[in-house]
Amino acid sequence: MKWTSDRAAVRLWPQSLRTAPLPLTLIPWSSMALLLVLWLLFPQSLTRLMYLPLLVSTVLLGIPHGALDHLIPTRLGWRWGQRLGAVALYIAAYALLAALTLGLWWLLPRAAFWGFVLLSCLHWGHGDLHYLETVQGRRRWLGRWSAAVTLLARGSLPILVPLLAFPEWFGRLASGVAQAFGQAEATLTVTAPLLSPTVFTGLAVAVGVILLAYVADTVRSSRVPMTELAETGLLLLTFLVVPAPLSIGIYFTLWHAWRHLGRLLGLQPVAARPLVRLGRDLLPISLIALALLGGLYLWAAPQVDNLETFAALYLALIAALTLPHALLVAVMDVKRSPG
Repeated sequence: MKWTSDRAAVRLWPQSLRTAPLPLTLIPWSSMALLLVLWLLFPQSLTRLMYLPLLVSTVLLGIPHGALDHLIPTRLGWRWGQRLGAVALYIAAYALLAALTLGLWWLLPRAAFWGFVLLSCLHWGHGDLHYLETVQGRRRWLGRWSAAVTLLARGSLPILVPLLAFPEWFGRLASGVAQAFGQAEATLTVTAPLLSPTVFTGLAVAVGVILLAYVADTVRSSRVPMTELAETGLLLLTFLVVPAPLSIGIYFTLWHAWRHLGRLLGLQPVAARPLVRLGRDLLPISLIALALLGGLYLWAAPQVDNLETFAALYLALIAALTLPHALLVAVMDVKRSPG
């Protein structure tokens, strides 16, 4: 069976985007723009659907976007990925790392929460960096500094900007996870702010500096600077205005996961119906992840008394799965040079 390489597939993306019925760029942009417009027009109606995007991501794109990780080493042609024993060991290590991360939420929910915030910032920023370099042809005017600034800036937009704009929601999230896992820390974020005034100010200044540095670098590094800056402006405005559960839920499902699934299409075996094959490949691990969520809910059910607490529990599972997934994606790109 033949597979197309990740880099070869990337070179084909710009051509495929011109003919695809739902281009890789159109879905992320239109979803965030539509969310922003709808929130400005109908905020009360959308408030009732605050957690819907996160819940939908359990079966649509969110959980499935990492469900091909067990096949990635083989499809990338890594030498050890061709040996059954080595692949079995890799899958076991992947599962163990996810289980240890989930255990950390039970033992140290506050530390696990901040670790998840940092990991999400780096992983989502890395996803956008890969897209910008491979699809939009972004260069590295300042070498590795360009990549680092881009990663931090694009990762800050969906994580740190909402944290600054809606700190009370992040506080409830941290409290909800602690409550779901039966920890006394559940009351901490209710009686005290998640960020002290000093930390809040320092974080806001740091994010501002990173975004300004990114804008300056984009003018020199991007092949389509106006497009990239417009995309950045859309994200910044959406995450400043739309409450975090809605904006992050849409971003996770229809921006980050969508673009990663577009990348996975390039690793598919040559087939007449690649989307059908991709869906079939993603199904087994997606079902296992859903079963884990069900089991986690049954275990935590006495403490899960509302939708917000369930969403917090779900995010804890996402955090556990994100760590090995993010490490794998980072390794996938470690030898890739920018175009």
